[in-house]
Amino acid sequence: MKIKTLFFIAYRWLVTRQRLTAVSIISWIAILGMVVSSAAIVILLSAFNGIEKMIENLYSSFDQEVVLRSVTGRKMERSKAKAYQLFGKGLNGVQNSSIFCQERVILRNKKKWSNAELWAVEPSFLDMAEINSPQHLINGKLGIPSATVIGVGLANRLMMQSMNDEQQLLILYYPKHNKKIRFNQTPFYQRSLRVSGAIDFNKEVNDNVLLMPLSEVDTYNNNKVTGVLFSTTNATRKRVKEELLKRFRGEVRVTTNLEKNALIFKTSRSEKIVVLIILFFVFVLSLFNLTASITMMYIEKTSSITSLFSIGLGRPDIRNVYFLLGSKIVFIGVSWGVLLGSILVETHQLYGIIRLPGSPNFFPSHFSWIQTLGVISVLMFLGIIVAYLTSTALIKPKKKETNDLIFP
Repeated sequence: MKIKTLFFIAYRWLVTRQRLTAVSIISWIAILGMVVSSAAIVILLSAFNGIEKMIENLYSSFDQEVVLRSVTGRKMERSKAKAYQLFGKGLNGVQNSSIFCQERVILRNKKKWSNAELWAVEPSFLDMAEINSPQHLINGKLGIPSATVIGVGLANRLMMQSMNDEQQLLILYYPKHNKKIRFNQTPFYQRSLRVSGAIDFNKEVNDNVLLMPLSEVDTYNNNKVTGVLFSTTNATRKRVKEELLKRFRGEVRVTTNLEKNALIFKTSRSEKIVVLIILFFVFVLSLFNLTASITMMYIEKTSSITSLFSIGLGRPDIRNVYFLLGSKIVFIGVSWGVLLGSILVETHQLYGIIRLPGSPNFFPSHFSWIQTLGVISVLMFLGIIVAYLTSTALIKPKKKETNDLIFP
């Protein structure tokens, strides 16, 4: 029997309903279950994609894609750092670079004291981290590349005033390294700093970082620095890391921003995988309604089956009719669900529907056609398998001792 004829029979059985029956209700429940579960998968997958993008953008703005440090100690000679920086600049994919010095320091504003993480960098870092953008520089202004800025949380802890009109004065206590400290001598270098603005990136940066020019701390470090920061694209950071390790094997330790925040990214991806597994399980449960729908339709169409056999359809043809009927239900449920989920996601991305709790921003979302096509393929595969198994189980070879319908 031609497949076109079988398609026509399955279509007529599915769409021609004279009245509301238990079979039609079960069929629509099966479709509705697949619509809801398919839409939920698309929506939550887009939401987790948005969260991953938000985390990546949040941390990569300040934390550069590739960080090179000494493998032997906390600091390296500045001449070596220059050599590493010069080699890195020549690699394909490296957009910018900056030598940096990282140190734990103490800050004082009048009677307020606080520990801080000092980042002394070259002027190029201001462009690399987009410090001057309104998104990150929320208080004060940077008139010159040698300006000093502070995390907004750290500034609040020190009770600093607004820096929009004038710079604020801080006292910096920088630890003395490789120095013999005599009795009644301070273990810190002490100097005054004029802070030009407050920056906003993430909680870690906001609560701990003081950002200042590298030239301001050269005299304290005996011409030593912590390492080199490289700004790259997301696609090239792994290759840049491999090239640096290959060229300076045994001399340097190279990490990417993803490796630094590996726990956050792994947690987000693990949550996405767990949620998707649960939703796929819900979709599988909705397929029990598909099995019930095909079975009930088999019982309802008993007289029609006899007529089909009389016009020459064989047992495999009848099985294929029910298989095509189940496949149509799966196609309708999955396609409607994916379409509904895609429309909701696109509407949220364009106009915003759900806001983050306690924030004026909308919940992050990122729609991916590649992932959506993958979801469609998996759901269709699962549905077709269930439809095939159900139709095969219903149309069995006739046992001689039964008095059921006589099939040829």
